[in-house]
Amino acid sequence: MVFRYDLDSWTLAIPRYLWNLPWHSADMTFDCHFDNETGRYTKYSVTADSEWATAEVSLEQKVEDVFAFTGFPDTESALVYLTHPLAGFYHRRDGKLGTYRVWHKRLNVRTASLISADFKLLSTLGIVTPSEQNQPYSVLIEPLNEFTIYLPPQIID
Repeated sequence: MVFRYDLDSWTLAIPRYLWNLPWHSADMTFDCHFDNETGRYTKYSVTADSEWATAEVSLEQKVEDVFAFTGFPDTESALVYLTHPLAGFYHRRDGKLGTYRVWHKRLNVRTASLISADFKLLSTLGIVTPSEQNQPYSVLIEPLNEFTIYLPPQIID
């Protein structure tokens, strides 16, 4: 289920108003430092300031961080389930149910450790408490990957 996307771009108006996607404008701030020698972030901090909901997340990457996926038979299976392209379902701004697909090349993720997370929407809706947000199942990060969102989305009857 897709709750929403925050975008810091004027192009958000097209999917929001043309297809009723629940995308919202946000001022995004990235404070990230990538160490090319180690291939890891020494600092990764992102904030999204929006009238609809705010979000903040800070991560760190350590050499000793390793993949650990409890409940999966192996790392490859876990990565397929956790990072494979997906179909998103959402409630359109007009109340109807919609869907669209996302595709990307295979992600070359590395593990990271969460310093802090605060997604106001999740706590406001009672889905995840602030303390639960700071105990994630896993944290995976990749410096750059291109995503393709197949539009227009479809309405589900």
